[in-house]
Amino acid sequence: MNEIIDKLASQFGIAPAQAESAAGAVLKLVQQEAASGDFQKLLAAAPQLQGWIAKAGQAGGASGGGLLGSIGGLVGGLGGEAGGIGAVLATLQKSGLGVESASQFVPALLKQLSAHVDPALLAQVLEAVPALKQLGGGGSAGLGGLLGGLLGGR
Repeated sequence: MNEIIDKLASQFGIAPAQAESAAGAVLKLVQQEAASGDFQKLLAAAPQLQGWIAKAGQAGGASGGGLLGSIGGLVGGLGGEAGGIGAVLATLQKSGLGVESASQFVPALLKQLSAHVDPALLAQVLEAVPALKQLGGGGSAGLGGLLGGLLGGR
């Protein structure tokens, strides 16, 4: 499954270690939110994912700050799924992804994963993290829709 990381790195113009860190951050959120049994099935189908999760946030591309880092810090303080999304946004920024690239990274990762694991299993696991769909949703959804939804009731 290293080809997934290599494809993502190439597609987004970042180093493989940065792509692995970004993918790990997304999967770490899924791991925290999904039912344990469902996520364990995903890990059984693709054991390499555990290594990506272990490297979440470790590869730095851009130095701190930046729009995503600021948003990640703001949203991260909300706790729960919102806090998890904040951590993912901050890690995507640290991995060298800008706002537009970050909103494209999640669907690209999920598309690559669905080619290597049962798409139905992946969809079942992702049901626990509906914000990921908004993060990669483009159009009126995307990052703006995600933030509006997370911050709207606060």
